[in-house]
Amino acid sequence: MDGGAIPNPADTTSDVLRQGISSNLIQQRRQSFPDETELEEQSPSKSDGKRQSKAYDQAEAGTPWLGGAGRRFPLASFICLAVILAATIVVIVVLLEAENKDIDSWCPPKIIVSGASCHRYGIRVSTVIAISSFISVKALAIMFMEGVAISWWVDALGGQRIKNLHYRWKISQSFLSGIFRASWSWIVVASFVATTFAALEALLQMASSSATAFSISTVDMTATLADALPAGFSGVIAAIGHDEFGTVYFTPPFIDILQNHSSQTPTLLDMQGCDTTANVSCATTLTGVGFHYKCNASRSALQAPISDSDNGTVSQPENTVFEVTFIEDLQSNWALYMNVAWQDTPGSEGDVIANRNCTLVPALVEYPVNVTQRIVTLQPPNSTVDWAVGHNNVNDSSTYAVDRVLNDLPVPSYDAAVQDGVDLTPGTHSTLGGIALAFSTLFDSSISVESDVTNSGSDVSITGSFAAAFAHFESGTGSINDTLNNTYASPVDSLLSNIRDIMFRSSVAIAANNITSFARTNDTDDGSGPDHATTSVPAKAITTSGTYQLYHTVYKTNNTMLGISVTLVLAAVLAILPLFWGFWHLGRKVSLSPIEIAMAFKSAHADGQSKGQDHAEFLPDYGSNFNAKELVDLLGETEIRYGEIAPNMLGMGMRHYTMAPKEDELYY
Repeated sequence: MDGGAIPNPADTTSDVLRQGISSNLIQQRRQSFPDETELEEQSPSKSDGKRQSKAYDQAEAGTPWLGGAGRRFPLASFICLAVILAATIVVIVVLLEAENKDIDSWCPPKIIVSGASCHRYGIRVSTVIAISSFISVKALAIMFMEGVAISWWVDALGGQRIKNLHYRWKISQSFLSGIFRASWSWIVVASFVATTFAALEALLQMASSSATAFSISTVDMTATLADALPAGFSGVIAAIGHDEFGTVYFTPPFIDILQNHSSQTPTLLDMQGCDTTANVSCATTLTGVGFHYKCNASRSALQAPISDSDNGTVSQPENTVFEVTFIEDLQSNWALYMNVAWQDTPGSEGDVIANRNCTLVPALVEYPVNVTQRIVTLQPPNSTVDWAVGHNNVNDSSTYAVDRVLNDLPVPSYDAAVQDGVDLTPGTHSTLGGIALAFSTLFDSSISVESDVTNSGSDVSITGSFAAAFAHFESGTGSINDTLNNTYASPVDSLLSNIRDIMFRSSVAIAANNITSFARTNDTDDGSGPDHATTSVPAKAITTSGTYQLYHTVYKTNNTMLGISVTLVLAAVLAILPLFWGFWHLGRKVSLSPIEIAMAFKSAHADGQSKGQDHAEFLPDYGSNFNAKELVDLLGETEIRYGEIAPNMLGMGMRHYTMAPKEDELYY
């Protein structure tokens, strides 16, 4: 495209020809204006009639040709350019700012939208991309269409073949029109970029993705657990013989705890500072009621499985090769004894039995836990049992993990009364008795073997369900020697784990269900029972520092795709800007409206008499039913120019006989 001044023809003959036809053209144009009566009859409304009358008055008075950069500056297109650049900057800022931010809580920077509006309308990165892309695509379309119109008219001002003007219009409608053209012009590039610009949103959406991230922070967490066992918490006393009493059954709250333990129902806990959403996990230590383990280790031997006695009879003693027992310390009423024995060495000679004897004293301990959606999961304990006798001295390398003890719990005054000799009566509650009964019921078990000479084999006796999981008898039981060659895994870790679960569930349930303590009824009371419930709940809220673990979905920005997207925007803008070159040559706002173009070609029609002799006339009076391609074939090589085809008259004329419009000249 020629960016210089539009040349004026030097042929003075054209002036004579132009003046010869100008008066006729002006007269015809004025005669074509309807009078006011006709305007009133044709106008659909009074206001429309006034506007139409005003337009006719303006046309008859003439319109000046006003060129220049300031007058003809394409302001709308450059506003669109600013909008495109602003939208692109917004997307860049949002994508970079959203990097590694949580999708559910992210909001755009406040300069773009307020936080309240963000959460109210669900604005996300994809929303910003979609809106920005939509605005950019529409703004570029406006730029492109105005640029094509300016380019078309600037070309027409300088003179151009009809087929080239047609091609310039056609390529603006579809890039496909220029694919197979032998030579490409800049408008082909602009059309191609404008077409591919529609892919901007897809590229920007590819620049933003999501990923699962794991973050850790330290926060304070508060939970309420029992800091002591309620008096009379677990069992109820009943007669078990003449003048003999013991814990016979459980309290209702403790029954629920045991049932939840047996079915492994999830333990629920409300913990402040730990969100209950599925993507949050909190790790901390909770203070609750447990046991202080004081253990000793020893080894023992079996009796000879078969031997001859002095009187000639055969001795076939019974040997216990696996045993678990729990006993309540009735003297102190505030301890349990756990006795465990198992054969860990094959054969019957030597110390083949491992023994673990532990005293369990109620204590305040620290439970390492993990909490997710209120469900508490115990984590591995962080301490070991206290050994009264070093277990390494008995060739045992095992170390039993238990929860760290903060302090032993004192004997409740309710249970201390038993030590003072108060007679127990049926219905009296027991703080620790029900726990001892539960452990005995769940875990007491044994495996005993005995030689059977008569049947040339051995007798095996298993009591208690807990032992069944350890009775594998890999060496068989066909003979006493085979039976005694079997070994058994240590049950201690399993016992400690089960006890731990029951006590932790008790700590949670006491606080959550407001399990109160019992108090003994004095003789002066109403005598309604041996004891009565109080309103005292031994629970306390404890705040500890914990690890807040968050699995969340975050935004990830693909900088490569972002770079490609920005490159596309810049390429589109740079490809379209050259279309505006020469806009200062135009004397009015232009478009590719069919009406405007038809007006420009109005004087180019040759009637049947002139046969195209006038230089302003080049369109034949035939071909009215031709399509665009046929018209281009007919007229494509004709060189035309938009300009002054006669004094004060603009239109399309033959290139060499048409003058450039004059600045500030009135044209009709």
